[in-house]
Amino acid sequence: MSNVSSEKVLHLALENYGPSFAQKSSRLSYYLAVGVILVFALLVQSRKRKPIISVPRFKASKIRWIFSAETLIKESYHKFQDKVYQIRGTEGTQLVLPPNCVGELKMLPEEVLSAKEAIEDALQSKYTNFSPGHNADLMKLLLRTRLTQNLVRLAPQMKEELDYLIATEFPACDDWTPVKWHPFALRAVSSDRGPGFVGPDINRDERWMDTSINFAIHVFMAGAKLQLFPEWTRPVAQYLVSDLGKIRRDIESAKELIRPVLEQRLRYLDSESGCGDAPKDMMQWLIEALPEGEKTSLQTQVELQLVIAAASIHTTAGLLCECIYDLAAHPEVQDELRDEAREVLEGVEGWTHKDSMNKLEKMDSFMREVQRLRGNIISFLRKVMKPISLSDGTQLPIGTRVIAPLAGIGHDERFFPNANEFDHLRFYRLRHESAKANNRMQFTALSDTYVNFGAGRHACPGRFFAANVSKLVLARFILAYDIRLRSGEERPKPRSIVMTKSPDRDAVLEFRRREL
Repeated sequence: MSNVSSEKVLHLALENYGPSFAQKSSRLSYYLAVGVILVFALLVQSRKRKPIISVPRFKASKIRWIFSAETLIKESYHKFQDKVYQIRGTEGTQLVLPPNCVGELKMLPEEVLSAKEAIEDALQSKYTNFSPGHNADLMKLLLRTRLTQNLVRLAPQMKEELDYLIATEFPACDDWTPVKWHPFALRAVSSDRGPGFVGPDINRDERWMDTSINFAIHVFMAGAKLQLFPEWTRPVAQYLVSDLGKIRRDIESAKELIRPVLEQRLRYLDSESGCGDAPKDMMQWLIEALPEGEKTSLQTQVELQLVIAAASIHTTAGLLCECIYDLAAHPEVQDELRDEAREVLEGVEGWTHKDSMNKLEKMDSFMREVQRLRGNIISFLRKVMKPISLSDGTQLPIGTRVIAPLAGIGHDERFFPNANEFDHLRFYRLRHESAKANNRMQFTALSDTYVNFGAGRHACPGRFFAANVSKLVLARFILAYDIRLRSGEERPKPRSIVMTKSPDRDAVLEFRRREL
């Protein structure tokens, strides 16, 4: 959640709104309409924030920020490197922080530097309901502790869900078969995460699958459209945004599905036998940990479940897409990772052993390298709540929004030699240099130069679960299938608009089942 930005809102909104719009008009008309909307948004918002004059400014037109933000972040970071600088893009002025300043700020308390306020501004939570509210700290604690502690126990259930999905939805692939990967990746992540969050009663229900996936899209679309209106008009403008109605329907649909399960669990807890054998998933942990007045609240349970789903499904599926696209483009990497997976996982209890996922060190390195090159453009989105003085003398007044230039840091030759090259074993070699490096170079490890999962107090608490889901899916597929690009095609390129990237949702790869 800590890396969600309003640029992400705009990207997903346009990406998901575009096809239906285009069906009613020509593709040219669609892009003209999008252009008009973006220009209108820039005119409305261009004077919202004055530049912060105490730091240098990187100048570029707002149109370039819409279509070439990744290039601009790389250029500006290369120019200023270890200095704080400001950009003025589609969302007004933002301060860009070098790695040393991220390290300086990452542990500041929420009342001084707020991730929650920045995210709620970006996603218009006042209207979209995308917020854990006063339960934010509790939710992060449960993800970081209870969920992470149960990863080994959940592994067999997660593999069972993946096997079921492949058996029922993935083509047989007896010969080379074209498959659009992104839709399956979304459903694989939604299905795999189910045992850890809602349990078996509703996990395979198609209505839950659709609701948990689509809620994020509806939130992002609503947030993007609301941001096209000046802030003072939004109390009225909200009634013009149909996606807010879809959000309400998502919540009602989730209530219908969760209500009987929640009521059954509450009855069990009230019974004489209601201890010891309670399910071990997020629904149960919330029942046990929520404040007394909310333990039985259907509304609270539903809203928190949907917020977690929205923050996790699309991000993990996006990583899986980029990983599979790189595997298709590099068959030799498939072979190497397949050998490792076979050695680790095909022994007795290989898939369920407590150390199995951790032993996939080459796959771990591959995933981190994919994330370095294909990850988002910015990270560490924060809003200053109290004046801050940086060690270099830079003053951050109240209301300042700060970001970390992820794309720039990830291509910094000082940190990543030959940074533009895809090297799937880059971090595998580094982690074997020393015991300390072994921990620092893992996919889930955090540092001031690796902020893909955020940093400090608000680093992604579910990253260990996401890593296991990703490794499970990747291992399952490289052991069972050969994967390749279609003849004459290049690796699918990420789609970029404003400050975010998403995988090519329409890319088609070819799969062929391997003889076991």
